[in-house]
Amino acid sequence: MYNENNFLKALSQAFENYLKFGARSTEKLKPIHLFLANTLQTIFGQDYETHYLGENSKEFTVEGKYYPKDIDITVTHNGKPIFCLGLKFVTSNYKQNANNYFEGMMGETANIQRQNIPYAQVIVFRHETPYYKKGLDEQKDKTPFKIEVINQKDLSKYVNLVFDTQQAHRPFAIGILLVEINETTCEVKKIEPNSVLDSNFAELLKAKLSMENLFTEIQAFRTYLKTNKIK
Repeated sequence: MYNENNFLKALSQAFENYLKFGARSTEKLKPIHLFLANTLQTIFGQDYETHYLGENSKEFTVEGKYYPKDIDITVTHNGKPIFCLGLKFVTSNYKQNANNYFEGMMGETANIQRQNIPYAQVIVFRHETPYYKKGLDEQKDKTPFKIEVINQKDLSKYVNLVFDTQQAHRPFAIGILLVEINETTCEVKKIEPNSVLDSNFAELLKAKLSMENLFTEIQAFRTYLKTNKIK
């Protein structure tokens, strides 16, 4: 199922593409989309199809409750969307966009889940995130103005959301990965939450918002479909 080492390799390739093609290029996303799509394909099986941004695939447009939305990774059965997965890989300038990211995620989630389609979210944070005054593409020397550290306050809104009562805006599951990136080699390494966060808070992240738990929840959903012969 979920293979952490392979996910980190996909993130490393994604970051290399980010540096090579720029922040606005979709090339940054392709290695991650491929990994997530392959993992979902393994979980759901050959009777299902995965749609994602790749060399021989494209994102699937889901008719949401309020507007159609191109989803990062969609699992379909006979052309009907069964499960959706959104991705956010934050590589720079997080804090100025933090609330927009969070509110946008909730809005997108509600739009899809009001159609009775589960929508999970994957979010990858750089623990030490560079802040560029004019953005990476516009800054000639690529030197950050400052380094922002992702802390417990930044992550607490996601913990609060996952423990909220079940509503359309609360994702089916959230997987958060905290990483460090070597900008010379592009190697991405996982940071264990308990090494940089309060131990109790880190335990909450591990129990409810880890990548492992995310895919455990998705596997349980697949088992539910199979047991009840829904699909």
